[in-house]
Amino acid sequence: MDGEDKDVLLHMKDWLVGKIGFARLAWAGAVGLTLTLAMLALGACASSWPWDRAGAPTATPTPAPAGETPTPTVPPASPTPAGTTIITLTIWTTPYFAPGEASEGARLLAAQSKAFQESYPDVRLDWVIKPAAGPGNLRDFLLSAREVAPAILPDLAVVDARDLGVLHNANLVQPMQDLLPENVLNDLFPFARSLAVEFGQPYALPMAADIEHAVYDQRRLDAPPLTWTDVLSDSIVYAFPAGGEDGLVNDTFLLQYFALGGRLKDEESKLTVDETVLAQVFSFYASGAVAGLFPPAMLEAHTADDAVLLCLNGSAALCNVRSQTYLKNRNEWKDLAFATIPTWNGTIATVARSQAFVLVASDPARHEAVRRFLDWFSAPERNAPWTRAAGHLPTRVSSLELWGAQDAYAAFVRWQLSSAFSVPADPDSLRLYQAIQQALREVWEQAISPQDAAHRVVSAVAPQQ
Repeated sequence: MDGEDKDVLLHMKDWLVGKIGFARLAWAGAVGLTLTLAMLALGACASSWPWDRAGAPTATPTPAPAGETPTPTVPPASPTPAGTTIITLTIWTTPYFAPGEASEGARLLAAQSKAFQESYPDVRLDWVIKPAAGPGNLRDFLLSAREVAPAILPDLAVVDARDLGVLHNANLVQPMQDLLPENVLNDLFPFARSLAVEFGQPYALPMAADIEHAVYDQRRLDAPPLTWTDVLSDSIVYAFPAGGEDGLVNDTFLLQYFALGGRLKDEESKLTVDETVLAQVFSFYASGAVAGLFPPAMLEAHTADDAVLLCLNGSAALCNVRSQTYLKNRNEWKDLAFATIPTWNGTIATVARSQAFVLVASDPARHEAVRRFLDWFSAPERNAPWTRAAGHLPTRVSSLELWGAQDAYAAFVRWQLSSAFSVPADPDSLRLYQAIQQALREVWEQAISPQDAAHRVVSAVAPQQ
């Protein structure tokens, strides 16, 4: 790097410190992320950089050192006719949806990526893999790049659907109305379709999901319970995560709230909380804890994977589990059968956590190549085998149908996906989840009544006058 480039980096660093402030820097990965963004911005207009977009794809790189996330490139595509304009689509993604050799799903995606470029020799794919969480995670990188180095922003990104609101409010994602045919949107399960058109028109295409459901020990239960009354009256020891994730209430609580008709957003997409419904859910937790049916270890169970251990070690007859974990282990879990999560009146409900394609590029000249990409990778004949290989669930009905009618689990999850809810992750919602988790622990320990807990939560998140 010459002296002029170094001066640019120093000026960009000083600008960012003044623009965003030290607290924001810590959030975005501190100075290391700043320098990375600055170097990438220079690389976008200097062909000497190895990640130059205009250059031809290179050979698959050697494995990265431990602790680093590799950024694989796709295999060379078929030669293109002389004079053909080559478009390189840059896709920022996480290991969730990335071609490579790390897993069966990654290898299948690499093959699909190669086949895409053979079918469309005028389009190259540049996959850039970012961490899903922690310093320099994909969402934070997108937000910081927009302010510091917009030239490096990708054409497409694969994001956690819970971040759609934050990205939309930052004007980072573009409408996809002209890229997503109506038949594709209508083929999405209801929760995924709601995510796609959350802001009045399509801004995302959910492409895979994971849900939470129950498993029960067939040696101890002839049939799984469907309602809270079944759990309490039959004295079924039931384990689910109650310890919260990063201080936020678990999906298990929220799905019970949804099953009772509770909402988190009103017609204007503003936070809303039903205090009566909230108290009902707290009462279920209180009753089970008092009856000794909910193992004390549940307060230390932060995920459904923690809870299912209590079924595996014989401490519980019924446990919650993530679908990805169940798919990975179902051949070994001979005594555990899948089931819907019991709710107050037997209403089927679950929470789906999904990943979605979003359009970042605003240049219409690039949108035809983007449309081809979305058509290719979301097509049921490719999405179905990839989701199955990767251990995720399809968001399109026609993709799940290709899993095969002989798979009883496919029929079960279709039932679940049709009744799934998604949860937002905007700042107001996060404050709500934190307040619920704090109150839940006190309800569990009988330090506060369910009604008082619900009132406290509603008061904590009410707009300040």
